[in-house]
Amino acid sequence: MSPASVAHAARRLRGAAVVGVAGVALFALRDRIPDPHAVWASVRGVNPGWLAVAVVAEGLSMRLFAGLLRRLLRSGGVRLTRPRSVAVTYARNAVSSSLPAGPVLSAAFTIRELGRLGASKPLSVATLVLSAVYSTATFAVLGLVALLGGDATRGPALIALGAVAAAAVAVVRLRRRPGGHRSCASPRILAARDALRPAGGDRLVLAVLALANWLMDVACLAAVCAAAGVALGPHTVLLGYVAGKVAATVAVIPGGLGVTELGMAATFVGAGVTGSMAVAVVALYRLISYWAVLAVGWVAWLLLHDGVRARLAAPGRWLLGLVGHHEDEAGVRPAR
Repeated sequence: MSPASVAHAARRLRGAAVVGVAGVALFALRDRIPDPHAVWASVRGVNPGWLAVAVVAEGLSMRLFAGLLRRLLRSGGVRLTRPRSVAVTYARNAVSSSLPAGPVLSAAFTIRELGRLGASKPLSVATLVLSAVYSTATFAVLGLVALLGGDATRGPALIALGAVAAAAVAVVRLRRRPGGHRSCASPRILAARDALRPAGGDRLVLAVLALANWLMDVACLAAVCAAAGVALGPHTVLLGYVAGKVAATVAVIPGGLGVTELGMAATFVGAGVTGSMAVAVVALYRLISYWAVLAVGWVAWLLLHDGVRARLAAPGRWLLGLVGHHEDEAGVRPAR
């Protein structure tokens, strides 16, 4: 089977999985489809204080991921300022979450931006790979906690965990056999591996940053629940969060639009939340964690371009000159 046919089959399989997940969620919600007026009433009754907490938590989540990138680059000998790292983080997220083939375009964009700041291509590639590894590993820990915390999901989670452990042991044994450890990696991958080797202390900090990034996003969802007056336990909030993120990963739609919302709403409805309240919570959370972050990301993408900054600087200089001209006419001089 050719690589093209394999990729086509994989896309069809993912599409079928998305349809299946959406079908299961709609079936679970079939008797609880909320009235739009009830949803709007739930949204209007939110607590603005808790909503502000949700916004702050999401902002901290993005800053923590930016800190992860900065730490990785610093391990490779490149120092990135905090404002630039935050801008790159928002911009790459916007590209990844809103465009077809977004992850590929986002990786190319990030490598280009890091290259402009002095990072070699192997170092940029290694930074992206390791950030994804730490992020995926810590999310797997959260998912495992969510699954083991529920009676209905504990059994399947233990079975899956046992299968993963058995596969890991088999791989380790295979690599220890004579001739079992043969590197078939390309020179570019080997160069990326050699470009970035975090020390033991750095690995711990990187893991903490990656885990805190997810936890702040979960805190955003929990704060939205509190703002809407939905009393859910930490485990239910975490389970709904994991369900939405897994659905977004499976989906072929940029940002997991629609599938993420269905996964979260179905989890909350299954926990006893009314349909209108569940939809209101998910809508507010996605407004903050997806749409607002997306808008900030595209603004950051524009500002990272030198031509755009130059065009914005020209009106700024004109305004400063105009203000200075009026001050001269009034006999006012700036203090020195």
